[in-house]
Amino acid sequence: MNIETLMIKNPPILSKEDRLGSAFKKINEGGIGRIIVANEKIEGLLTTRDLLSTVESYCKDSCSQGDLYHISTTPIIDYMTPNPVTVYNTSDEFTAINIMVTRNFGSLPVVDINDKPVGIVTEREFLLLYKDLDEIFPVKVFMSTKVQTIYKEVRLDQAVKLMLRRGFRRLPVIDDDNKVVGIVTVVNAIKQLAKAVDKLDPDYFYGKVVKDVMVTNLVTIDELASVNRAAAEMIVKRIGSLLILNKDNTIRGIITERDLLIALHHILVMEKFKEKL
Repeated sequence: MNIETLMIKNPPILSKEDRLGSAFKKINEGGIGRIIVANEKIEGLLTTRDLLSTVESYCKDSCSQGDLYHISTTPIIDYMTPNPVTVYNTSDEFTAINIMVTRNFGSLPVVDINDKPVGIVTEREFLLLYKDLDEIFPVKVFMSTKVQTIYKEVRLDQAVKLMLRRGFRRLPVIDDDNKVVGIVTVVNAIKQLAKAVDKLDPDYFYGKVVKDVMVTNLVTIDELASVNRAAAEMIVKRIGSLLILNKDNTIRGIITERDLLIALHHILVMEKFKEKL
């Protein structure tokens, strides 16, 4: 199977001369957390993480209307990742997966033979490959057990700073008894920041605490379930992680799209090794 079969076609694209205000609107419309920066050829990639990092550049513990205006009018080129690694639409899936796992990328822009952007692949698209694989590994082999949580009353901007600093895309939310009551993601945060930038009103972001924006409909999985089942759950429910909870609703672990991509890479490498025997 080549990448063209899996990729998201017509991805959001802006030019490096466009402003971050446009990027905030488009990244929410696209629903994939990435914007390709290109004219004829790809010049950069702008992610949710890049946009959230603007609050650390322009704002500290608070933000003014003027700060938000500066964010909205800043050129995209100032925050994009220049010259991102790409993959051709004729490449096979293993080539892309290998790049993403070994280079720690969450996505790859896809180009044609003329290096023109024609799509993008993220970790989620590769989860579709699990449907054709035998159930070999349980969730517990690849889940993370050292899970960073956050208290429900923490300010949203502080949660974002923690996610940026630790490289997380989501944080399980706990109450006074350390029970999990929700999950907050970079997607939740970017929606609030986009509103703040669009309306030049800091309260949409700085006036929120974690419990105001967190997702409370928790999706869990048993640690003994197969990674194939975990992949199917994420695809069907369009989510990026599944929680593993103890009987008292405290956190036991988490498995993410990233973990499943690593597991998939491991399985495919095993298959290639067997083919050579």
